[in-house]
Amino acid sequence: MNLTKIAIIIPDFDAGGEEKRAVFFANNYVRYFEKVILFAPDGTSSALLDNRVEHVKIDVKSIKNLPKILKIIKDNQVTILQGHKRFTMPYLLLAEKVLKVTSVFNFDNIYLKFNYACKLLSPSYIIYLSSIVEDYYKSLYKGFKNKTINIGGDFYQRFDKEKILALRNELGIDDNKFVILSLGRLSEQKNHKKLIYSLTALKDTNFICLIAGSGPLRSELEQLVLENGLVEKVIFLGHRTDVENLVNIADVLVQTSIFEGFPNVFIEAASVGLPIISTDVGSSKSIVRENGILVDPHSSDGISDAIKLMIQNYPQYKENAVAFVDSSYFRQFHKNIMLSNYIDFYKSL
Repeated sequence: MNLTKIAIIIPDFDAGGEEKRAVFFANNYVRYFEKVILFAPDGTSSALLDNRVEHVKIDVKSIKNLPKILKIIKDNQVTILQGHKRFTMPYLLLAEKVLKVTSVFNFDNIYLKFNYACKLLSPSYIIYLSSIVEDYYKSLYKGFKNKTINIGGDFYQRFDKEKILALRNELGIDDNKFVILSLGRLSEQKNHKKLIYSLTALKDTNFICLIAGSGPLRSELEQLVLENGLVEKVIFLGHRTDVENLVNIADVLVQTSIFEGFPNVFIEAASVGLPIISTDVGSSKSIVRENGILVDPHSSDGISDAIKLMIQNYPQYKENAVAFVDSSYFRQFHKNIMLSNYIDFYKSL
């Protein structure tokens, strides 16, 4: 297929892993396609777009906008429509059936509900962002044109000790503190309550926990920290764009999600040699190997036990995490490799 005109559609456009990927794709597709259109509401990610990307600011979640979006696709002779998040499935399916556009859905997540209903709305082309996601869905999506392309993320630079100390000092963190980092939207999916309850079992440990992210549960989580006597142990940082700084100053990344696809932050953390503790959900095991600890998501004490184990054996986990950075296995998760694989896929159609 000739790479002429492509459109990307996503229902949310604030901070988030999938939004970050949509921005990356749009900004880089301008080098390969004659025209790049992005259908998304106005949001914090809007300012990150290349000025060559035509951003159609529209409420994708409002189904009344379906005819308008299809008209823009038709008028601009779009040949490929790339969808992110399941809310885009009706747009993808109708663009394929009515306008004969090549529609592609990106399965970035392993969802717990409505999978069969969404199958009925899926376009012909499905891209899984890990082999684990593919294994989860392949029996449901027999007969579809399935393709697995590993997700790619940012590879950051490892900071020297002096810079790390300076950044910790800016946050009022003593050098002798064990720094736990949690990065993600403050929502039910990310399950920060589990993290906070786990920290209560570690009150006598010399740690500080940084929770970076915004979301609807912030007030409730702050109250939970207060009720459990962790005010001196937990810092809510809000939404942050300096992820490179945060993963460098931390001693461990701890993620307690109920369900996941393939979090960008795992790649970002691993790229600087940061050990990871995560619930064993989604594609976590693709990155969390000798460099960290996977925890049964149903275990009540799993996270606190894992943090204790990490602290007790930290030199070994850190050594493993640093070695993982330079492995040929990990290098395949760079965002530029992902981009190249997408371009090759579209050329092959």
